[in-house]
Amino acid sequence: MSIDSISISSFMTTKLVTDTEDQNISSASQKMDENNIGSLIIVNNERDKRAVGIITERDVVRILGKLEPWLLSSPLSAVMSKPLITIRENGSLRDGIQIMYSRNIRRLPVTSDKDKTSDIVGIITDKDIFRVLVKNQNLIEGLLSDDIMSKSLKTVHERFADYWFGDILIHKK
Repeated sequence: MSIDSISISSFMTTKLVTDTEDQNISSASQKMDENNIGSLIIVNNERDKRAVGIITERDVVRILGKLEPWLLSSPLSAVMSKPLITIRENGSLRDGIQIMYSRNIRRLPVTSDKDKTSDIVGIITDKDIFRVLVKNQNLIEGLLSDDIMSKSLKTVHERFADYWFGDILIHKK
């Protein structure tokens, strides 16, 4: 098994929670809280449900941090991250990591391979990728040999190893 052979569809989350672009931050925050999630896919309307953007916890914090009261009542279409960066469900773990790394994002909506309208069928997060790597630690070696990300991933790997194995050593004492 390698990072090129693991399909995104094998570990993506398929339970998607959406909100419409005419709603506001309050609506989005409430849905994220009720569902214990960190992002919502924003769709154009309830009937069509064409994905047009994403709103994340980070977006909400940035909006609140600006201390501009009018932003709280602005439609999500004005504050969501767009255009939506996606990956096809037959994409590999490596593809997902590379997209997330190069675009500096932590959530990646997954589109159908079969549907020409590119409906969103799932989402992967940095936590999902971390879970796969923790369960299959031999995959980390494949990441470290990747020329595109080798420098930064070596740092990530070192920090992860310090955290993972440091915790084990502390508990052994």
